[in-house]
Amino acid sequence: MKPRSINIFLLDGDPNGIRVAQIMMSTIQAIAFRRNKLGEVRKTFPEIERPGVYILIGEDESEPDRQTAYIGESEAVGERLGTHNSNKAGRDSKDFWTDTVVLISKDENLTKSHARYVEACLIRSTGNNPRWMLPNTKMPSGDAGKLPLPDRAAMDEFVDQTKTLVGALGWDLFREMRGRSVDAEPQKLVAEPSHPESLRFFFRGEGFAAEMRLGSSGEFVILAGSKARVRTTSTIPRGTNSTRQTLLESGVLRKEADFLLFASDYIFSSASAAAATVIGASANGRILWKLSDGRTYADWEANQDIGESESEITGEGREV
Repeated sequence: MKPRSINIFLLDGDPNGIRVAQIMMSTIQAIAFRRNKLGEVRKTFPEIERPGVYILIGEDESEPDRQTAYIGESEAVGERLGTHNSNKAGRDSKDFWTDTVVLISKDENLTKSHARYVEACLIRSTGNNPRWMLPNTKMPSGDAGKLPLPDRAAMDEFVDQTKTLVGALGWDLFREMRGRSVDAEPQKLVAEPSHPESLRFFFRGEGFAAEMRLGSSGEFVILAGSKARVRTTSTIPRGTNSTRQTLLESGVLRKEADFLLFASDYIFSSASAAAATVIGASANGRILWKLSDGRTYADWEANQDIGESESEITGEGREV
């Protein structure tokens, strides 16, 4: 990740309305809007009739806690979206579609081949986020949108900026939620702190033993090798139950003896969501996740406004 400055233009002054996002000094722009605003967008932004890439976003009806995204490309994006919008019962029906992101270039140098290359790269980039389902029926071939080396370098930058812009507009479609896989044997859970980003919290009990670190953006990452409890309580939150099922189906969690093993790292939005998934019940992660010196996550967080030295954060230089 590198620092970026992003400008977001609100056409109607509504943060949930038609938005145009652009990275400073870039020719790429993302136009986000609700499906029912397609006609207005085509009238206001004639540039979407040029080649580009689009993402159709909606809810996954079979999994309430999962979203759906269809990634496509066209020589005339506006016209293609119009086809999707009017063909409700046909082969191109997109009943799930509620929100749209169109990615185009402000100059007119983007071609059909460029758009195909970007589309293929974006589709391949979604595989590590089980919170999203892609209804694309065909995966791109290895030579999709084959380009000369200079063009490929330019489109790789287009892809990178697209991921940033889509995230800035509120969708984590391209955020990797899974890390490396582990061997069949569970890894020993050992804290190896070296700097704040390596901060480790632990949550252990009967049938579970998990380790969590804080990511660079403040997210909560349960580490590969962590063990979750198999059984769940009758009062487990619906969202937690759905998350556990999704992780099992996607292979992030797998059954190992008397526990569920995290086969790869996984990012959660809160400490409580992470703890609840581990224990299979409602949980207050702020007091359940603890440093090796016994301090809870809430204790540690409360001290961040007054500042702690690195040795205080990691527990180095003290008896624990």
